[in-house]
Amino acid sequence: MRTLQERIIVAAVLLSLICAVQVSSLPLPDSWNGLLQRSKRSLLWRWNSMKPVGASCRDHLECGTKYCRKNICSFWST
Repeated sequence: MRTLQERIIVAAVLLSLICAVQVSSLPLPDSWNGLLQRSKRSLLWRWNSMKPVGASCRDHLECGTKYCRKNICSFWST
């Protein structure tokens, strides 16, 4: 069984390695426009991530029914 001092040293080395990897990673270039393509998700995952009728929304794409009226998901568009 390891002593407490050995465990602390191992944890410190691991933490230092993780920090070193984070520091050495490069930021995104300035020319990158920030738009990401959405990955395709399964139908079940899309249904679970959609907002139900009566939930607040900003866009038609957020609602499970695809109708956002007066910032509330609804069944009808008008």
